[in-house]
Amino acid sequence: MLEWVRAILLGLIQGVTEFLPISSDGHLSLLQILSQGWGEKSQETGPYHVFFDVMLHVGTTVAILVHYRKQIAAGIKGFLGDPHVPDFYVRPALFRLAGLVFVALLPLLPVVLVKDKIEETYENLYVVGFGFLTTAVVLLVTHFLSGGKKGPDTMTWVDALLIGCAQALAPLPGVSRSGLTIAAALMRGCTKSWSVGFSLAIAVPAIGGATLLQLRKLLHMELSSSQIAQILLASTIAGLVGYVAILWLLRIVRSERLWYFSVYLFVLSAVILFWLAPRHGTHKSTEAAPQGLGQSVRQRADTATADGNWPRANSVHCTVCISA
Repeated sequence: MLEWVRAILLGLIQGVTEFLPISSDGHLSLLQILSQGWGEKSQETGPYHVFFDVMLHVGTTVAILVHYRKQIAAGIKGFLGDPHVPDFYVRPALFRLAGLVFVALLPLLPVVLVKDKIEETYENLYVVGFGFLTTAVVLLVTHFLSGGKKGPDTMTWVDALLIGCAQALAPLPGVSRSGLTIAAALMRGCTKSWSVGFSLAIAVPAIGGATLLQLRKLLHMELSSSQIAQILLASTIAGLVGYVAILWLLRIVRSERLWYFSVYLFVLSAVILFWLAPRHGTHKSTEAAPQGLGQSVRQRADTATADGNWPRANSVHCTVCISA
């Protein structure tokens, strides 16, 4: 029964925090550290929990695709040469958009070189707390930003690169990918709607690519019917809640209330830095040093589940280089 409760809770957390600018990986990492020793010993393997985390991301990625289904359909028609689509969906405009997304993803490449160091930060409440504090400051700054008039047809390559640089900070726990990228887009003079749209657009290939990479490594897993049901339930919850979160995010940005989340994050960071971190210290993992991406993920997940803990938040978030 406890595993079902965990599945529901993790699905809710993923759906709410993946798109809202409060850092999904920061919350999941905090939950993981604080839940040490909760519940009974788990008999599930580390790869299962990695797969579980991957499927949560699939659920929220589907939420993006469903929300922008009309735009995607129009883009497909335009790519196939339909002359009746709006100018934004004609083939040259689509190629330009693809180029902007590609440029925005380039700053993520160097992050791979330091992924092991980043993974270690997920075990330190002080780092998590400062990550939340950083996001809070950035969101507070958005209170003084009204955006501009730039859309997909007027955004420059420099704009895309700088927004991508903001996204490159996302692997750090507590740092919100959506918060930083939306704020960066507003600073560069993008409209409110396009700031959210481009932030979500560059999330899909990053999350989708990392998801495929992890799934390829876990193709030969054997899952029980109960495990499959829990994964489907959690992924569905994450997708449904994530869809609502996207609608909420758009409304919040348009009404210039993104900074409201900074109040919550300031309080949360203060609680972590001045109360939780001194009490819990740095959570140390007992596994050997990582040796490669796949082994690192499995080692961390195996160690996390050996004492009945929840799925490791950093098993996918860090290697994906994405967080909310």
